[in-house]
Amino acid sequence: MSLTTDDFRNFLNKDPEDDDSVSLGDALAELAVDVETDSVEEVRDVRERI
Repeated sequence: MSLTTDDFRNFLNKDPEDDDSVSLGDALAELAVDVETDSVEEVRDVRERI
C-alpha cells in the first residue's frame, strides 16, 4: 500500500478559523509549558513519604 497526494487532499484545505498572522512557531511557543523540576529534591520527597 502506498500513499499519494490524493490521500492527503482533505488535510490540505485551509481552516477559515486559523489565524495566519501568527507563525506556527509562535503559536506552538504559546502552547508550550516550561517545566523546571529539581529531580534530587523530588526523589528526597518521595523517599520521605515511604
